[in-house]
Amino acid sequence: MSAATDTPAANGLLPAPGPLRPLALATLLSRVGNGLLMTVSVLYFNRIIGLSIAQIGLGLTVAGLFGLLSAVPLGHLADRRGPRTLFVVLSLMVCGLSLLYLFVHTFWQFLVVSIVLTVVDRGAGAVRSALIAAITQGSGRVAARAYLRAVTNIGIMAGAGIGAFALHFDTGTAYRLMFVLDAALSVVAALVVLAVPRVAPLPHSDDGPVWIALRDRGYLAVAGLNAGMSIHYAIFDVAIPLWVVDHTNAPRWTVALTLIINTVVVALFQVRSSRGISDPKSAARATRTAGLLLLASMVLFAGASWGNAAVAVGLLALGTLVQVAGELLQSSGSFLLGFDLAPDHAQGQYQGVWNTSMSISTMVAPTVLALLPLGLGVPGWIILGVWFAVVGVLFVPVVRWAAARQLVGSR
Repeated sequence: MSAATDTPAANGLLPAPGPLRPLALATLLSRVGNGLLMTVSVLYFNRIIGLSIAQIGLGLTVAGLFGLLSAVPLGHLADRRGPRTLFVVLSLMVCGLSLLYLFVHTFWQFLVVSIVLTVVDRGAGAVRSALIAAITQGSGRVAARAYLRAVTNIGIMAGAGIGAFALHFDTGTAYRLMFVLDAALSVVAALVVLAVPRVAPLPHSDDGPVWIALRDRGYLAVAGLNAGMSIHYAIFDVAIPLWVVDHTNAPRWTVALTLIINTVVVALFQVRSSRGISDPKSAARATRTAGLLLLASMVLFAGASWGNAAVAVGLLALGTLVQVAGELLQSSGSFLLGFDLAPDHAQGQYQGVWNTSMSISTMVAPTVLALLPLGLGVPGWIILGVWFAVVGVLFVPVVRWAAARQLVGSR
């Protein structure tokens, strides 16, 4: 049975009737749980279990490396078996594995649980993307991903607010309750996905190579550029807090201000920003514009180190607005390119490649930000901005080449 639709775009606060609605509800529930754990997990590992910050960082880094191995094969399995049921199974496995953290007492236990959990979770992300590809078509895919990203931000904000109660009590019981609540929300979310019509496995031929996504040089090149551009997602988590506190006269609450601006703007305007991005050509152009906006925002962040408190706050707020404008365009372009440059019969495998490239970006971003803006100061911000602009400009010819290769390959 095919559940694909051309019109899954949001209609008011809800998506149009169809398979996207239960997926949106499931996304909201699961992201509330994510927000809970993002707020309390590191403190739980450090203050309650007794792991050092170095041990936590090492464990999560090693787990991230293992996580790179799962997205492509599980995405391929989604193509062969159908993504909906596989996504539900993997989501339930993630729920169970996350609860194992409550029984962790040593670093090695933490490392093993983190590795297994990350492998399953990264694979589930690729299967989820394959499910979105299966229930949407054409420009509706971009609108669907944009809507789900807006829902994601809302859910994480809500989860962070609930997690603040655990931070207030600062007890092992309060932190453990957040893990249990996350698991409960995630179980409900997984079951809600069963309301999405079943997607039949895609027909395939036993002739030819199995891992076609790994042989598609055009797709790999675009995914690599997208990974290079996506470093900007870590700016507000890694660079801005230390930059504000150590290099500007802005008050500490400015860190929270930039996060609020970014999160609220994405929640309000992600869907609107995706309109007009209907094919690889328009997606590449949007990404080129995003690179220039990111360059401008890096210059504004750098300038915040030269003024008094009022000037610093103003430049940081303006830089955040410019950055989020670039983020909206870049993410919308990324949504379309990841789907449209992949053949429909292998969306799961290709989404695995796309998700893996994003995972690599997430892993290297803290190091890049530590070496450039935090290590070099103002020149580092400028270098980073030029990087975004150059990568954005490269998108146009590289996407044109990848699309031409795809057209030749489909004949």
